[in-house]
Amino acid sequence: MRRLLSIGLILLLTGAGFMSGQVRLTAFQIQEEGNDFRISWTTELEDEVRQFELMRRSPNSNDQFVRIHTVPSHGTGREYGFLDAQVFKSGSDKLDYRLEAVYQNGVREAVRTESVNYTSTAVRRTWGSLKAMFQ
Repeated sequence: MRRLLSIGLILLLTGAGFMSGQVRLTAFQIQEEGNDFRISWTTELEDEVRQFELMRRSPNSNDQFVRIHTVPSHGTGREYGFLDAQVFKSGSDKLDYRLEAVYQNGVREAVRTESVNYTSTAVRRTWGSLKAMFQ
């Protein structure tokens, strides 16, 4: 009986080591700024969070998420932001941004994923030129 209790206690303690904290967002926005995208988020809860990692997936990344920014946790209620100026826009593509929390114990969790559709700068300029020609 003692042996079973010891084994149960060990399993409980090792299982607790794999538990991670929590993250809750109050806001997550992606805004286009000229040729770039500004990604911002605000947290309501950051329990045991070491850092946040922002990932981007595009047709140019072979549809794989690639880390584009890492920021240490600043605590609950803080606003975070990043200007993604490295977007190669071609045609009418879709970008996916994913925010991941990395906890103190190394566990990673996808907190939010959002998509953005855009029209390339060249297409916008061409459309603007056409409109100007017929005015």
